[in-house]
Amino acid sequence: MQLNGKLVVDRHNRPNTLQPVALRAFFVNDGVYQDPVDISGVTIFKEENNFPPSSVLGSDGLIASSLTSDKILMHFGASANDSGAALNPTSYNPDSDASSLSGIYRVGIGEYVVVLDGSRNISGVYDFYGSSILTTNAASSIGNYIDVWTVQFAAASTYQSIINDFSLYKDKFFAITEPLLLRTTNKLQNKKIVFGSKVDLKISTEVSLENKSISEAVHNIFKDSVVTSAMIDIKKLNESPNLGSHITVSSYSNTSALVDITSDNTIILNWNTEDLKTHASTTAGTMGSLTGPYAIQVKYTVLNQTIVTPLMHFMVV
Repeated sequence: MQLNGKLVVDRHNRPNTLQPVALRAFFVNDGVYQDPVDISGVTIFKEENNFPPSSVLGSDGLIASSLTSDKILMHFGASANDSGAALNPTSYNPDSDASSLSGIYRVGIGEYVVVLDGSRNISGVYDFYGSSILTTNAASSIGNYIDVWTVQFAAASTYQSIINDFSLYKDKFFAITEPLLLRTTNKLQNKKIVFGSKVDLKISTEVSLENKSISEAVHNIFKDSVVTSAMIDIKKLNESPNLGSHITVSSYSNTSALVDITSDNTIILNWNTEDLKTHASTTAGTMGSLTGPYAIQVKYTVLNQTIVTPLMHFMVV
């Protein structure tokens, strides 16, 4: 995923210790994404030192006041220059503003992220229980970790702790004696979308390694997420001779920062069909009917290859 145009690696995509790791949390209430009232902090602990993970919590279900500072590997909270914990992603600017590395960012409704960046010296202030402990990122070795989100879901409600987990891996360096022969196949999961829907366009990706002489251990690496830099082009298809046969609805450049890639290489773009009503081509009268056949094409990188898929068709009805 991208945060303010910067590439960060999702927790499920086998991040290594020197990458900026996006630790995302999605908050759901009654089946819909919903923003909590407040996120007072996100605290990182080593899992092996806190097993079960709930051992970091006190009797009130929050991070225990008795925890010693050496157990707190990193803490993310409100920026010193901002009055709230949830920052706009445009505030994330690690190249010129070190303080942006310890913020909590609101990516969308109910979607928040902190970035654990092992390639930079990052620090945050752990300020629970009236303390003011400067935490310098110590989650710098391979292994398993937990991230504890201290959240107030509704006004006047008590704070709660949400515990997630992630792992940091060593670099996957290996040597081979012949070029890797990668083959990818893609399939659009959505075949029919009702107009007015806001849906995730889901494109599954199967990656196979065709070198017979390479060990199974190398094959297994490519079962995890290896797709990067994905972007999607959406087109409306018209048969009328008075209209263009392929009208661009969203171009690669429009979607490059909006696409998600899951740990199994599924490419996702959240698409709101209501936006078609105000599209420039609709206003100009060149779109044609907003329902009917559409097609998407996906462009992404695998290793040293840039893959452009064939057109994959679906209907808006």
